[in-house]
Amino acid sequence: MRREREKLLLLTMSEKSAQPTPFDWLAGGLFFGKQQKGGIESIDSCKDVMTLLNGIDENLSAILEDPNLDSTVVATETNNEKEDDSAEATPSKFLAARLSRLRFLLYDERRVTSQQEFRRSNPTVAGTTLQGLSSDALQDLMPKLLENMTVLPFESRKHVAAVFNYLLVCGLEGNDADLYKQIMEGFRAYVNSHYERLMTIIVGGHDTSSHGASDIGLHFGTMYRSCLRHSVLYRELVGTTERAQQFVFPFLDSYVHVPNFDISSDAMESLRLVFLGGGDRVAEEESPVMGEIAAEFLSRDYEAVWDERFNPKLLSDSANYMTRRVALQILSTVLLTRSNYNIMVKYVASRANLILVMHLLRDRSPHISLDAFHVFKVFVANPSKPPDIVRILKDNQVKLCRYLTTLHQEQEAQDTQFRDEKALIIESIENL
Repeated sequence: MRREREKLLLLTMSEKSAQPTPFDWLAGGLFFGKQQKGGIESIDSCKDVMTLLNGIDENLSAILEDPNLDSTVVATETNNEKEDDSAEATPSKFLAARLSRLRFLLYDERRVTSQQEFRRSNPTVAGTTLQGLSSDALQDLMPKLLENMTVLPFESRKHVAAVFNYLLVCGLEGNDADLYKQIMEGFRAYVNSHYERLMTIIVGGHDTSSHGASDIGLHFGTMYRSCLRHSVLYRELVGTTERAQQFVFPFLDSYVHVPNFDISSDAMESLRLVFLGGGDRVAEEESPVMGEIAAEFLSRDYEAVWDERFNPKLLSDSANYMTRRVALQILSTVLLTRSNYNIMVKYVASRANLILVMHLLRDRSPHISLDAFHVFKVFVANPSKPPDIVRILKDNQVKLCRYLTTLHQEQEAQDTQFRDEKALIIESIENL
């Protein structure tokens, strides 16, 4: 009887010990998860930038050495029984987690420095990232990431582009831009030292036919335009005819014509900034320099740009509606920019160019005809019109004046500048 009571007591104590204690839910990881040393969960709390960069390099190397690694699930086992909630721990997942964490640390630091009004500290995360990428051990990491964008997880591609763009423009915007200017200049020097390799990857990445991933082309587009915000990198892009053929002409020849609307529109935006010297996204002190570089490029390679590519490929009927419209806007801006005076004189002296613009002036699309008018008016307003231009305008004098009178009459009431310009152009043609 006594033995039975002892046995019952031991059984009861065993059952109680098996039951969870009141705070087991906290220790068990409702908030913190089941921590595994060195697991993916630990990356979310990592604050050591160099550890993240070295881990990214190791993960990428593992993926490239054995692409089949990602098909093997690495799971933890306890007491010879597989845990139900064990996570897959492949190199790609570790790579994605580390890239995500690095991006978070960079942007979170920027959030803090932008809010500090009185106590401003140096951005250590951005500085350490630059230092790591520029080191002998890791200076090949960024080019390798860009070269292998197709094997990266979908989200990781976005993180790579975000880190690249952030470091390249962090000193241009924000009330704390002065804190990041030196870091930005350091990364700009890094890009410049690897320019040929990086830009070859970035431009080639727009070719979706080679990898079939439109998001990759869009990410490379953002990186391309980030480079256009620096005169040093812009000069490298268009400084010689060979560089222009390698890094600009593919947009004119191919990328703006791809069937994918997102890619073609993105390529047109990049082309617009190339032609306009970075546009309004350039720092005020750099704008005159960028304008001169653009003018030199467009003048030096005039025939290859305008006669062989821009006019026949972007303004012809074979181009789609959006390409023609944006191309006309680019053209009118180029012609009316003071630094492009020599280009304007040469363009409006061409008989073939005038015929092309007059054809676009009669396009069925009201937007294209309006954009064509802003180019046409430069031909008419030119005080030194060559005989060929005068002859074409005189031969079509009556038809042109009649057509221009009816052109966008509804807009005249709300746009007095357009009304005055149209009246002046009509008068100029009548007085020829």
